[in-house]
Amino acid sequence: MKKLLYVIVILVFFLFGLSIFYNNPQNIELKYYMGLRTEQPLTVVLLITFIAGIIVGYFASLIKSLKLRRRLSKANKTIRTLESNQV
Repeated sequence: MKKLLYVIVILVFFLFGLSIFYNNPQNIELKYYMGLRTEQPLTVVLLITFIAGIIVGYFASLIKSLKLRRRLSKANKTIRTLESNQV
């Protein structure tokens, strides 16, 4: 049941993105530093921005997760040390 819900949510987002793609076919010009320019469809720019946000968010949460794992392993080591001293 949970998998079906995920499939439906993904399908809704895909259809929403597809409708944005067909309703906004115009190109936009992106100007970078040092005079670099590119012209891309609006939906491509939005998709790249969305994916970049996902990647940045993933790495931010990964860093936090690694810090918490390190802290947990130190706490477990301290617990084992205290338990071995009591026995």
